[in-house]
Amino acid sequence: MNAIPCLRVSQRHAQEFRKYLQSQGLLDLRFSLQKDNDGTVTLPITPSRVSQLDIQTLKTRVASDCKCEIIWNQAPQQSKSERGRRCVNKLEKILQDLLESHSESLTEDLRGDIPHSCQRHGDFVLLGENCFSLPLWEKIGQELWLAVAKGLGVKRLARMSRISRDGFRTPEVTMLLGEHTWVMHTDNGIRYEFDVTKSMFSAGNITEKLRIATFDCRGETVVDLYAGIGYFTLPYLVHAGASHVHACEWNPHALIALQKNLEGNRVSNRCTIHPGDNRQVRM
Repeated sequence: MNAIPCLRVSQRHAQEFRKYLQSQGLLDLRFSLQKDNDGTVTLPITPSRVSQLDIQTLKTRVASDCKCEIIWNQAPQQSKSERGRRCVNKLEKILQDLLESHSESLTEDLRGDIPHSCQRHGDFVLLGENCFSLPLWEKIGQELWLAVAKGLGVKRLARMSRISRDGFRTPEVTMLLGEHTWVMHTDNGIRYEFDVTKSMFSAGNITEKLRIATFDCRGETVVDLYAGIGYFTLPYLVHAGASHVHACEWNPHALIALQKNLEGNRVSNRCTIHPGDNRQVRM
């Protein structure tokens, strides 16, 4: 793969620069942002637009006090959307071969019933309920899930149908392939482990987790209500350096995962868990 141009900026201002570059059509969405050990982040720039990038104007409009420069990345990482597109193409090819072995063909209806996005956690993929719903898939049986796992490059598959109204937002998950239901997800250097049949993973709060990671909470005590499996508790402890966090949570399954994640990230000594309803628990 050829080197691509990137804008290198401080981690503190990375999201501001990313939003501006994307609004101007300068961000190359084929590749992902990369964080370096020196506290900087490289943002991929569309090669055909790099000549239009004026550093001084950019700093004036985004962050005048931020040092930034254009570099060439020799080993860019594909973005999630690009990896997803390639994965879907591979999956379609495998399913086409599977159907042909059953004297069937991949019709447009069947193609539209193939998932174009899913939740991936290591060797585990969680499918949504609005895929593989046509009768022909059910006719193929377990052979289908083996083919899907091969196409997605995983060993375990499950389907989430809906969110329970039990007050805990417990997901209703059916295992399709494999038995072990605990998974691990890594965000910004933090490991989150949880049981997919008992707890949800909120991928949409990554921006807020990255923002918290930039805080300087040394010497501070933080109270995290609705702590869940540690979505924000862990960034406060691992990256923001909070002196102590009081984590309040009432879901017994989330509490198990929270304790496991505190220990796994080696910060359990700086966190006190308060089980129970936030409206009733008194610290």
